[in-house]
Amino acid sequence: MEEGHRRLTGGRPSSRRDSSEGTPWGALAVFYGIAVLVAAPFNLGLVGLWLPGALADTPLATRAFLLAAAGPALGVLAARRIDRRTVRRTTILGADTRLSTLTAVVPLVAFATVGGIGWLLPTVALIYALGEEVGWRGYLTDALHRYAPSVRYSLVALAWWPWHLRFETPFDWFVFPWIVFASSWVLGHAARESGSVLVAAAMHATVMLLTMSGPPSRSLLLAGGLALGGWILLGWLFPNQRARGTEA
Repeated sequence: MEEGHRRLTGGRPSSRRDSSEGTPWGALAVFYGIAVLVAAPFNLGLVGLWLPGALADTPLATRAFLLAAAGPALGVLAARRIDRRTVRRTTILGADTRLSTLTAVVPLVAFATVGGIGWLLPTVALIYALGEEVGWRGYLTDALHRYAPSVRYSLVALAWWPWHLRFETPFDWFVFPWIVFASSWVLGHAARESGSVLVAAAMHATVMLLTMSGPPSRSLLLAGGLALGGWILLGWLFPNQRARGTEA
């Protein structure tokens, strides 16, 4: 059990202080404040006037929101500097480096080839999703570890939804929150089972690629189906090696 916990936390010695010293609310406030402030100009579309010209002929030219992922990523860097208690249970590659890497590669290959959209956009989507997931499924979930998984997923969803700053349409108010809530549970469970932020990011990126330009085409749906099939196959061929005794 101890060896499994060391793999999951990047080789650091086991620590149980986080479960007895409470939740680091101050560090969480710093994380969330930076995540919102940095991402706000992109989530609100305030950079749309100059970005198309500055980044012409790139996926970012018409998708300024992709840069919003810098918010959670920078928030984690700041919060980690003042929060020395929270154990890193969820790392980039988790307990099984090969499985986590292949989980991320599968949708890249599927969307670049079968999906017909090339390599650049899927790669950008994965990088974007990784920036978000380092915060939501990484630091924030780890910092809330003293709560039951269902409570953690719900608390993350409550923070994740308003971060997007989508409050303009009935869809934003009455449909999008449920999408965020369901995604928080699915991605939270994936990160918990794998110990990997990259696994959650790969799934997050797949959803983005399927919904980024309205209803998905037949080729994109096929690529998404292949990604799902690949993940199922990987789950059978490379079962998770994570030590179950290290997670509540």
